[in-house]
Amino acid sequence: MPFFDSATCNPQSDVVIPGHGGRSAVEFILEISRKDKNPMDRQLQRLRQSSEKMPTYREVLGLAEKILVEKHRRKTEGSFPPMTFDPTQAKIQMEEGFPYMRPGEVPLDAGQTGEYFSALLRILWGQSPDQHAALKKTSEAHGFVFDQSLKRLLENQLTENHFGGDWGKEGSLLFFFLVQSLKPTFEFHAENWRKQRKEISFPHGFCPFCGALPAMGEIREEGRRVLHCPLCGLEWDYPRLKCPNCQNEDQEKLAYFQVEGEVGCRVDICLHCRHYLKTIDSREREGSLDWEVEDYLTLHLDHWAQEEGYTRPPKIFVEIR
Repeated sequence: MPFFDSATCNPQSDVVIPGHGGRSAVEFILEISRKDKNPMDRQLQRLRQSSEKMPTYREVLGLAEKILVEKHRRKTEGSFPPMTFDPTQAKIQMEEGFPYMRPGEVPLDAGQTGEYFSALLRILWGQSPDQHAALKKTSEAHGFVFDQSLKRLLENQLTENHFGGDWGKEGSLLFFFLVQSLKPTFEFHAENWRKQRKEISFPHGFCPFCGALPAMGEIREEGRRVLHCPLCGLEWDYPRLKCPNCQNEDQEKLAYFQVEGEVGCRVDICLHCRHYLKTIDSREREGSLDWEVEDYLTLHLDHWAQEEGYTRPPKIFVEIR
C-alpha cells in the first residue's frame, strides 16, 4: 500500500469523503453533529476555541481536529470484525488481574487499519507538506513497513523510544500515527464490551479491556480517581494514592505539580519509579470531560514533566507473563 503517495494528497484542501457530494470530512461530521447532537461537535468547538487562545498550539490542534473527525467517520461508517463477548471469561480474567483481551487478540482488519493509517498521512500532508516529506524520507531511510510495525506493536515489542530515539522527531510522529491507526477498531470493540458489563471493578493500573497503560487520569466528585485508556477509550476507577505504574503507595513518594493559573490541570508524579500521569480535576471544570481533546490541550505538561526527569511508561501495553 503506497502510504506516502503524495499524488493522492492535496495540501490545499481538507480530506474529501467519496459519495458525499464533495463535502470535506469536517463538513460531513458537523452535519451529523447538528442532526444527532453528537459530542463530536463539542470536541471540534473546544479545539477551535483553544486554538484561538493558544496560538503556539494552532498547528497541533488543527491536525488533532482532522484526526478526530476522520476517526469518528471511520467508526460511524466503517465495518469491523465481530467479537464475541464471554461474561465468564471476563469475570475470570479480571479477577485474576488480566485484561479481557491481549492486544493481538482484539479482532482487527489489517487492510482497514492500513487504509486509516494512509488517511492519517494524507491529513498530515494537508496540514504540513514539509513535515510529510520529512516523515516519508525518514520512513524510507529506515525501511519502515506498516504491517511489520503494527505486528510488533500488538506484540508489545515496539516503543516510541525505538522510533523516536533512532529516527528523531519524525520517528515519534510515525509511532503516534501507528498507535492512532488502532483506535477506531479498539474503541468500537471496547464500547460494545462495556455495554455488556453492568460495572467494572479492576484495581489495576492498566486497561481492563485491552491492557493498554493509562494516558490520563481524572479526579471526580468525592475524590474518586478514574484512569483513561489511550487506545480503546475505556475508563476505570483506581486508588487515588497509588502509582498506576509501580503500585507505590508511600505517600511521601507521591506528589503532583501544576501550572499556576491553569484550573484543574496537574501532573501526578511518583518519586519511586519516576513516571508521571497527566490528571484533570473535573470538580474544577464545567461540563463533561473529553479525554482525547484534553490530552492534546495539555501537551505542555508532558514537556514540563519530561524536562523535570519524569517519563511515561515506554510501552503502550502492560507486560503480561
